[in-house]
Amino acid sequence: MPSKKKDVKLSYYFEKPPEEVFAALTKPKKIVSWFSKKAKFEPKVGGDFSLDWGNYRLKGKVKKFVKDKKLVLSWHDDFGKGKKYVTRAAFTLSKKGEGTILKVKHSGFKAGEDWDQLHEDVKTGWTYFLMNLKSVLSGGKDLRSEHDEN
Repeated sequence: MPSKKKDVKLSYYFEKPPEEVFAALTKPKKIVSWFSKKAKFEPKVGGDFSLDWGNYRLKGKVKKFVKDKKLVLSWHDDFGKGKKYVTRAAFTLSKKGEGTILKVKHSGFKAGEDWDQLHEDVKTGWTYFLMNLKSVLSGGKDLRSEHDEN
């Protein structure tokens, strides 16, 4: 049965103001505290970014940049198969009381087994890393382990 186009949608509450959550998404020193081992990020529309986990590197473009409110990134995965799987992740931040609601919508998934696997990997990955971001922002503890597989 053919797969249907689907998005990954997640929403998290952080007990930090939007500017702190946005900084964690866009400042390389903050990005490596919860997400990748190395990071480069040009904070502007059309800017380049790269994330490196050691065994995997991702490069992409900043599609939208509204400080402390909205960030849209686009990149491609290839899984070593020589095909490009282009997707985009939109991060929307809104103030809620003393904290922030962060909504993530990762889209661009198409039909097919490879796309289904990518969708599952992305959903699992965002869940894992955003929970780690919540931990880092709330108390500074990075929950990642070199033994994790996500």
